[in-house]
Amino acid sequence: EDYRWWWTAFFGSGSSGLYVFVYSIMYFWTRLHINRLDSTILYFGYMGIISILFMLLTGAMGTLSAFCFVRAIYGSIKVD
Repeated sequence: EDYRWWWTAFFGSGSSGLYVFVYSIMYFWTRLHINRLDSTILYFGYMGIISILFMLLTGAMGTLSAFCFVRAIYGSIKVD
């Protein structure tokens, strides 16, 4: 039994937050034309916060769905 499945489920589904942040970096360099340092810091600060919140949201959803799945699978086992 692997009791650490919670973290695997959380970070597996929460890794989409990393994708959001990497995409925001690509978007910054290809589409945005921001030249000022304060605007750049503000952009990456807000995108960091949004990415962390997105990671927490998707990680929680993934962990809860994995918990329900594991509970349903082990709940259907008959013990004699």
